[in-house]
Amino acid sequence: MAAHRRDDLGGVRVAMMRALIVVALVVLVASTAHAQHDAGVDAPPADAPSGFEPPRATSATDVPYPAGAPAHDVPIVVTVKLLVDERGSVKQVDLVTTPQPPFDDAVIAATRAFTFEPGKHDGTPVPVEITFTHTFQPPPPPPPPVTADEGPLRTSVLRGKLVQLGTRAPVTGATVTAQIGSRRYEADADKHGRFELPLPAGAAKITVTAPGHNVFLQQESLANAQAVAVTYFVEKDSYDPYEIVVVDNQRREEVSRITLRGKEIKQIPGTFGDPFRVVQTLPGVASAVSLLPFPIVRGASPSSTGFLLDGTRVPLLYHLLSGPSVIHPNFIDEIQFYPGGAPVVYGGYTGGIVDGRTARARRDEHLLDFDANLLQVGGLVRQPIETLGGTLTAAARYGYPGMLLSLATNQVSLSYWDYQLRFDGGSPKRGWTVFAFGAQDTLSTPSPNADPADPSPPLEPSLILGFHRLDLRYHDTRGKLATHYRMVMGRDRTRSNGTDFTMWNFEPSLQARYKLDETLTLVAGLEGSLRDVNQGGGMVESANAASMITASLDRFYNGAAITEALWRPTKQWLIRPGVRADVYADGNTTKPAIDPRLTARYVLARRDLDDVPPESDDSAIWLKGSAGIYHQPPRFVLPLPGLDLMPIEYGLLRSYQTSLGTEIPLGHRFQLTAEGFFNYMDPTIFDLSVNEDSVITDANTTIVTSGETDTTAQGQAIVDRLTKPQKGRAYGLEFLLRRQSKTGLFGWISYTLSRSERLREGAWVPYDFDRTHLLNVVAGLPLRRNWDVGLRLQYQSGKPITTTAGYNEARTAGYVRFDVRVDKRVVWRNWLLDFYVDVTNIALLPEEVTAGTTIRYVLPTVGVRGRF
Repeated sequence: MAAHRRDDLGGVRVAMMRALIVVALVVLVASTAHAQHDAGVDAPPADAPSGFEPPRATSATDVPYPAGAPAHDVPIVVTVKLLVDERGSVKQVDLVTTPQPPFDDAVIAATRAFTFEPGKHDGTPVPVEITFTHTFQPPPPPPPPVTADEGPLRTSVLRGKLVQLGTRAPVTGATVTAQIGSRRYEADADKHGRFELPLPAGAAKITVTAPGHNVFLQQESLANAQAVAVTYFVEKDSYDPYEIVVVDNQRREEVSRITLRGKEIKQIPGTFGDPFRVVQTLPGVASAVSLLPFPIVRGASPSSTGFLLDGTRVPLLYHLLSGPSVIHPNFIDEIQFYPGGAPVVYGGYTGGIVDGRTARARRDEHLLDFDANLLQVGGLVRQPIETLGGTLTAAARYGYPGMLLSLATNQVSLSYWDYQLRFDGGSPKRGWTVFAFGAQDTLSTPSPNADPADPSPPLEPSLILGFHRLDLRYHDTRGKLATHYRMVMGRDRTRSNGTDFTMWNFEPSLQARYKLDETLTLVAGLEGSLRDVNQGGGMVESANAASMITASLDRFYNGAAITEALWRPTKQWLIRPGVRADVYADGNTTKPAIDPRLTARYVLARRDLDDVPPESDDSAIWLKGSAGIYHQPPRFVLPLPGLDLMPIEYGLLRSYQTSLGTEIPLGHRFQLTAEGFFNYMDPTIFDLSVNEDSVITDANTTIVTSGETDTTAQGQAIVDRLTKPQKGRAYGLEFLLRRQSKTGLFGWISYTLSRSERLREGAWVPYDFDRTHLLNVVAGLPLRRNWDVGLRLQYQSGKPITTTAGYNEARTAGYVRFDVRVDKRVVWRNWLLDFYVDVTNIALLPEEVTAGTTIRYVLPTVGVRGRF
């Protein structure tokens, strides 16, 4: 007689999947002519990256007044966008303001002949997109008959400061014009927005023109011998809190890296403005359950993918449930994502790498930012400290999802907090950073002593996850040599049913980068780590499988040496060979690992595109490939604080990664990338798996016998399964069509056709979280009057399930999800408010998480962000 399988090990697998389902369910519940003056080129915005030098004009920037132009009695402002290439030439001119012929034609013709000293990023010339504004003042009235008359005496003074409406940043490159009677007087503002204009007494019509800003008009009245001090708030023509200055034409050094910045990481629907969650819209990334931040990158278990901050591991990247990452978004300058083929500077992971890169705060940077929505409230303050020679940034957030959960259930509650405190001192070439950050999540469930019949049982913490980090950095650039010194110290804490331990971390590192010439750069480094585990009073070794494993955790050591070269033997080739050597030890077992890696790029051809500098890396059609070996220590199936390492006796995980692809620039800022990959995993340990071996078995057959030792035997069976070495493989094709733009439509379409398998009883079978098709469509569009809209479409085909036909022989239904985000910015004198609505799964479409179990949800987030 056949019966549905109910053995303990199968039940644990089902329980793991149910836990994922429960987690998802609880979330448900410038120049002038005829008395004009050149307004010049925009200065870099307040959030220009550290180490960036803007282009400087080396030619005259005059614009002749167009012949035969129609009469006008108000200033006519024309703003154009210039693409200045790495040689300082103007490659492209685009009109930004509304067409006003023949004035815009005159500006476009003149700016094409401008020359610049090119912009530089860390001393290297780079293409830069800037704006230029020219103001055509109305022709002055005919001169008075007596030319010797210089007008009334200027006994009064108008002095003051020009600041940007909403952000209080100084307005540079501005011209202040005062008209008193039939005479006009002018003064230029300095780089701090300050000006001083001597005037005669009387009523004055004040006009302020500046690149990238609307014309400002004001009436003033000056008495004889009076000095009037003013502050004028000048409105930008558009506001973008995520503005990027350096166009992404930087030299290629990687093969599979995708870099996202600005709006691409902070205004994507369905991510709640969190930069790290955007990774789930990129090629090669599947998910266990759509709402959960546990990515399956190229078929590898979640614990095989590294989540890093400036290259160092973050033990708890996301808050629980659908919470945000533990780092305030304003700290993240860009996200670098390697689905595979990561260079040797990244060690300890056999899957992908997600690295959030921060930027040093400038010495003159002031910022007050707050954000409040339905799930959390937070703020950030940035202030220069002159006495210490640097800038301090402090941020904190508190989450209260338990308030929303209480509307759906009184059986669970959740709260979380995080903080960041950072000080940047010195200069971009020789400076230091002190960065402290941490987080804690507390999940509460009914007390073990609660009455099962109590409809509102008392709750007590059943899961506490937390960590703290102190990151000390010093960098020194002398000529061709750049060195980076770093020490990261921290404390991790995990407490749950039977599991209670604290881990102390010490991670020193040194890296040197020597640029021999334009064709060869050498990199070398040393890394180390010490992790000391202290078992807490709540540890019960026999409580469950997790406690049986963690009870043996004690002390871990890791040492590594890396070396690599970035070699351009010709203009067509970029070759990056490297090797990494690691030693892992825990007092009982020592395991070495050698990881040679090679990436290469070759220019097949170049395209002559209007919006791409010629001979730049962005104009090339690239053929690219990579091959390498990757090792990592054993880790728990899901990334949790302190579970970064499991006993080394279980062995090291290893993967062989290869890829081959191409990049094709298409024009109009579009680029197409296609890449094929093959990864072989031998072995893989602690694989996240939830499917049963079979749904049919003989009656009364169990893996463990009943009795007093059930819990211990069941736990040991789970330990044996998790620690059993397996072989795996993943292969597929990835496509990415992407458009980058500051002022227009941006986004991407990513598609992956892939297969992830495990070797089981001599045959290859689909991995529990294999998804054949992955599609994401992401689009964002800035509109007039400071509106922005965004749309995301996600499709993932079904994952394998076990049926009567056999293990993973069938699949769940695929799911589709639509996410929408709308932003509206409101600007006043000293502040800028961004009201936003972000709705996940707005169409309430279903998702089958296990066979026969379907969930429907919509997760709206309404909030406001303020910048002062």
